[in-house]
Amino acid sequence: MPSNKTELADRIAVTRPTDAVRGLFFRVVFELIERKGGPEALRRVRTGALAKDIADLRTYPASEYLTMLYNAADALEKELGREDAVFNACGRACVQTFSKGPGQIVFGILGKGDPQRLFAQTRVAFSTVVTYGKREHSPAGPNACILSYRGDMQPPAYHVGIFEGALEALGFKGTVTARPLNLESVDYEITWE
Repeated sequence: MPSNKTELADRIAVTRPTDAVRGLFFRVVFELIERKGGPEALRRVRTGALAKDIADLRTYPASEYLTMLYNAADALEKELGREDAVFNACGRACVQTFSKGPGQIVFGILGKGDPQRLFAQTRVAFSTVVTYGKREHSPAGPNACILSYRGDMQPPAYHVGIFEGALEALGFKGTVTARPLNLESVDYEITWE
């Protein structure tokens, strides 16, 4: 079943011209598409504005990132399942890349092996890779927290994948539940053990 293009249009409609995402995250998703779906799947996604060369450290419009995610959902449906499963896989791939290699230093400094500490730094971490939205961390016990995202138009399943991947990178098992308030406001309830 094709991804929800009405929802994509609604998400793009709430983006501003200054809303941008680092090229690194485009590249990671492109690599996931090629690895899971092959070169033909990647060719289907890299059309229009997405066909250009993308540099890791430059920023590109969030609307293009959204388009890429929804096109990835179409290209990888057979391999990964419905769009939320693809969005989740894209989020996981992004955090896995960030938690290894040179990014591992930042990941380790922010988290120091403690999920609460890592998630408390979400505002800082995201401010280095996107130019939009506000993120707030609220502890909800020793092994739980709530991350409140406001002004973030990415699909909730994408962020669920990021948070699940972060827990795995730290060696924890956990649950992440998205509670959407509207299209660009979501509370993520995270627990771990």
